[in-house]
Amino acid sequence: MRLITSLILLSLYFIPTGYLSQNHSDTSIISGNPFRVSSNFEGGSARVLLLDAQTQTVRITPAGDPKRGMPNWWYLKVDGIDTSKAVILEVEARDDLVMDELSGQGKKVNPGWTWPVCAALSTDRQHWIQTAPGQKQGNRMVYQIKSRSASLWLAWGPPFTPADAQAFVNKMTKAHSYIKGFTLGQSREGRSIPALKISEGSKPALQRPVVWIDARHHAWEVGGSWVGVGFTAWLVSDQPQARWLRQNAELYFVPVMDVDRVATGDGGKLSQPQDHNLDWSEKPHYPEIAVAQKHILALAKEGRMNLFLDLHNPAPGNKIQTAYVIEKPYMPKDADARKLRFVELMIEEFGELKQNPAKPPTENPEVFHRVSVPWVLEHSNTNTIAFCIETPWNVPQGTPEGYALVGQKLGSAIEKLLQEEEK
Repeated sequence: MRLITSLILLSLYFIPTGYLSQNHSDTSIISGNPFRVSSNFEGGSARVLLLDAQTQTVRITPAGDPKRGMPNWWYLKVDGIDTSKAVILEVEARDDLVMDELSGQGKKVNPGWTWPVCAALSTDRQHWIQTAPGQKQGNRMVYQIKSRSASLWLAWGPPFTPADAQAFVNKMTKAHSYIKGFTLGQSREGRSIPALKISEGSKPALQRPVVWIDARHHAWEVGGSWVGVGFTAWLVSDQPQARWLRQNAELYFVPVMDVDRVATGDGGKLSQPQDHNLDWSEKPHYPEIAVAQKHILALAKEGRMNLFLDLHNPAPGNKIQTAYVIEKPYMPKDADARKLRFVELMIEEFGELKQNPAKPPTENPEVFHRVSVPWVLEHSNTNTIAFCIETPWNVPQGTPEGYALVGQKLGSAIEKLLQEEEK
């Protein structure tokens, strides 16, 4: 029942993506029928290599700039489809070099990052399902899609853009008087970063522990946004756990941190001159990181910075819900027991949890201190806990509904931890 409620809320609060011209269109005409591919919308990314209307074959490669991160994200629209036969989508992997954050050397991206087993498919950009599994053919993954619609959107995963984030914030704010939508800040390229603050009831703010959740430090990792959307949909539901949490804590959600690279359809991860998630330094390159730090420092000064979750997707072969668990020597002095208890609660919710121990890498230990989670732990309160949460994408559950269930389970674990500590 809780899942059904969350999924209904999820559908109510999602608004389709807005357009932003940036890429191009390609057309192949057979007997006057224009078979077209376009990616000139927000988040779109497709370099068309072949377009054959006769066989309805589209061959693309991601159009992202390697300097703006791993060029693994793709998102396109196909029009003029003959519904009596399949559309054949061929996705060719790029072999560009991207900068490795540890070695400082260029490296090629494994094609697996570009090739989901199943692509995301929509006829309206509101509802996303998965295609049948693709088949590898040399340097391509080939998806065959039978459609009843003359138009399709196809993507690496279910897209969630800055326009979607703003629409979600607006809708939630309008629907619930206890939710405040605000702009976290402006990006380097002048885009707004929408965010939510959720706090219901008369309990004084200074008596409320703070939970801060953000997503999409790496632009391609769309699952993070959807997990946060699912968490928020659960949080505003009539479930007793959700009601208790919003009435006793103060919660923040930032759906998209790297709005620039999400908007332009770039991968984001390993971007130059700075990976977004490695920018939590004393002088961040990205202004949105600086303003997030300012908010978190202010909350820590009040002694309320309780829990920080940074939502990501993992490598293509990781099929298990994952948490990066900071090792004890790098935790605040009063936080390790809380960290371990939250891990136990996540295991209760998920049944299985992959725990990746996190500590400074030997080859470049300084990098560790510029990651979001260690920075928060080093600049917050003595009991603050923080995790990088990675939700598998290359699985049947890599859909908005599957991600929503993950958000609901995280919400339940958070509520259990805070309620236990209040008793």
